[in-house]
Amino acid sequence: MKILEKIKILYQNFKGLTTMGAATFVSNGLGGLFWFYMASLMGTEAYGQISYFLAIGIIGSRISLLGFANTMIVYSAKGVKIQPPIYLIAILGSVITSLILFFVFLYDVGISLYVIGFVTFTLITSDLLGRKQYKNYAKYLISQKIILIILSVGLYHLIGFTGVILGIAISFLPYSFVIYKEFKNTKIDFSLIRSRAKFITNSFANDLTGTFGGYLDKLIVAPMLGFAMLGNYQLGIQFMLIFEIVPVMFYHYLLPKDARDESNTNLKKVVMLISVALCILAIILSPVVIPILFPEFTEAVPVIQILSVAIIPFTAATILNSKFLGMEKTKFVLTGSIILISVQIPSIIGLAVLYGINGAAVGILLGNTCQAIYLILGYKISQK
Repeated sequence: MKILEKIKILYQNFKGLTTMGAATFVSNGLGGLFWFYMASLMGTEAYGQISYFLAIGIIGSRISLLGFANTMIVYSAKGVKIQPPIYLIAILGSVITSLILFFVFLYDVGISLYVIGFVTFTLITSDLLGRKQYKNYAKYLISQKIILIILSVGLYHLIGFTGVILGIAISFLPYSFVIYKEFKNTKIDFSLIRSRAKFITNSFANDLTGTFGGYLDKLIVAPMLGFAMLGNYQLGIQFMLIFEIVPVMFYHYLLPKDARDESNTNLKKVVMLISVALCILAIILSPVVIPILFPEFTEAVPVIQILSVAIIPFTAATILNSKFLGMEKTKFVLTGSIILISVQIPSIIGLAVLYGINGAAVGILLGNTCQAIYLILGYKISQK
């Protein structure tokens, strides 16, 4: 009985993490399988093209978010009714960005709709995390991914790879009723934004540098090496995103707790150990698995091995970013992101010229490592 009671207590203590973790694992797992399936279906050239256009959409979406995702999590956790003004400003920003992308760059309704959908869905799920509504978070996350897969695969067979982007965009929209309810039930108070302008500004700058660090590489690799090489490179990135499930999952769980100054030291150590184990497995298994599952993408093997090592500093940086944001010390987070992009982008450009997509992968590793080192040193200094 004592063992059963201990298990029950352990479950109760980490009930939120269990629910959120399962949702994140299932959602990202479905997303990973979907993109692996699309890679095998499309081949390197088309897979590279869709990666390129989605990178543009994601960068536009992150600009439109204005740093409000982390703001929503932190202040929802603190009980501040900041949701309505954030929704209004971010949605207006996403509409403006989508119009710019449509008329100036792409003339593609899928990318424009993607920006609006991504912004609204990100804010809705951020609010749920801040309020610790993990069951609703799980329902939204998993159902959105199921809708995405059904629509994107169906539209791909009808209109080609542009249908994939359109399917993703539409999958975000069914949850917009949450924003309508928030506007209906809560007064819009812009003073809540003004009084937290410094946090929001730093969060936005951090978001922007992080986004450029995560997606600008596609816009560099494509013109330099071509869409086929970008396809191989993107498959490696997709594996990295799968490996990132664990640290990102724990980040979303830890941030509201760090905002309330709750200790999670042992949990953070476990996350680091898991990341090291994933790195070792990827290095050993990728030369065996990739030629079997993705025979057209054999050049992605060394990319996967290099990026698997990058998961370790990425995890360390993610844990420390949660801690700094929870303490509202956004200066460290922002500086870390600036270091990331300042090292990563020039390294990708220089090393890609010399070593192709393997060099680009090394650039990502260098950027993540420098960011992690800075945050570790910054945390030690801040504790003195």
